Amino acid sequence: MRIAAGVLALLLLGAVILWYRTTSIGHDALLDIATEADLCKTAGCSEGIDEAASYLAEEFGLSPRLVEWCVGVDTLSERMGSKGLVNRSWWVNLLYQPCGEPMVD
Repeated sequence: MRIAAGVLALLLLGAVILWYRTTSIGHDALLDIATEADLCKTAGCSEGIDEAASYLAEEFGLSPRLVEWCVGVDTLSERMGSKGLVNRSWWVNLLYQPCGEPMVD
């Protein structure tokens, strides 16, 4: 019973870390998009990030918070692909599940 609880706790911790890291990467990517589109009006560019996320959410039918996840997955996918990881499709497809159909080449 204690082992099962420990395994469950590790899985939950791993899921939280994965969610936090992926959305952080997505947030940074949205900041880049907002900066390139000249949407930033303040130092933190929160309004530009919100505008970029809202646009992408409308375009793809997602919530703005889910846009951070999906953009983060896109960025991770690009990073993984640039390192020559050819057997990544199952992992990327799993991460794309909340986003809809993945765009795998």
